[in-house]
Amino acid sequence: MNNFNDYYNYMIGNTKANPNAIGSSMVNPGLNYDHKVNFDNNVFQDNFMNLENSPRLYNPNEGFTKGNMFSNLYDPYKNYKPMEITASNERQNLMNQIQMYKFAMNDLVLYLDVNPKNTSLIKTYNDYLMKYRQLVEQYEKMYGPLSNDGMLMPTNEWIWDNSPWPWEVER
Repeated sequence: MNNFNDYYNYMIGNTKANPNAIGSSMVNPGLNYDHKVNFDNNVFQDNFMNLENSPRLYNPNEGFTKGNMFSNLYDPYKNYKPMEITASNERQNLMNQIQMYKFAMNDLVLYLDVNPKNTSLIKTYNDYLMKYRQLVEQYEKMYGPLSNDGMLMPTNEWIWDNSPWPWEVER
């Protein structure tokens, strides 16, 4: 496929479609969208819509590394192997864990928006939320606040900007 038109024709399964025909689409008036798009080769929608009551989840670390908590929705790119995230000190390790659980919760929220009665995933979400809050509390006690609304200030001093910012590298 050399261009958008080749891809479009491939997706609709109609190589005779006239990409220059004037259609009623507001997205691209130069294309005719009157025919049904063929997504038979796209298994993502089928896998997402046909998840069992308890879909197979990666653990938060593996899901964070792969960028997807649902194992049946993960589709690796060619021979690409996701790189493991390693921390060089305790502070980075805590930050990685916080980000890992936050990602897991966000991915579960997307699923629960579509499947709000899945009690097992609601329980998993609540477990991740408790672990996330514990990690944030631990981080803030050791290294200072992660956000300006996270931690109660133990003194009258404004400590929000005293500690290094999360993106500042300490070696």
